[in-house]
Amino acid sequence: MAFLGLGMGLSLITAQASALITLPPARAGIGSGLLQTLRQVGGAIGIAAFGSLLAGAYRGALGTGGLPAEAAHRAGKSVVAADAIARETGRPALSAAAHAAYVHGMTVVLLVAGLVAVGSAMLVAARMPAAEPAGAGAAGEPADAGAAGAEPAPAGDRR
Repeated sequence: MAFLGLGMGLSLITAQASALITLPPARAGIGSGLLQTLRQVGGAIGIAAFGSLLAGAYRGALGTGGLPAEAAHRAGKSVVAADAIARETGRPALSAAAHAAYVHGMTVVLLVAGLVAVGSAMLVAARMPAAEPAGAGAAGEPADAGAAGAEPAPAGDRR
């Protein structure tokens, strides 16, 4: 978890700064607000999607054969419930099966999360504009071409 926190902390700050640096100063507040909103909504949707995937994979891998329907349904809801049913019914194999099913579910979630991360990295690499050399302006102009003597850009021009 410490490595995850360190990686998230380093990458999120860098990504947000990289996105905001491309905006004019007058729009930095709007950009920052939009990034924060997208991060919050994305986090909530990600938690919901991965939680559903974990629950489905857990229930799919949990063997509840031989249990009454009510007990099997309760055991499929959580590992804690399966452990309680295992103690009540004297079936330690159910507890072991629940723990194995949870590990299976987490493995599925982490594999999917890894695939999403790799896909996102490939998309960013394909869509990210090439960096301009330091000091070069747009279309090969010198860096100070927009300074003295040049006409101001019309309103709405996003150079």
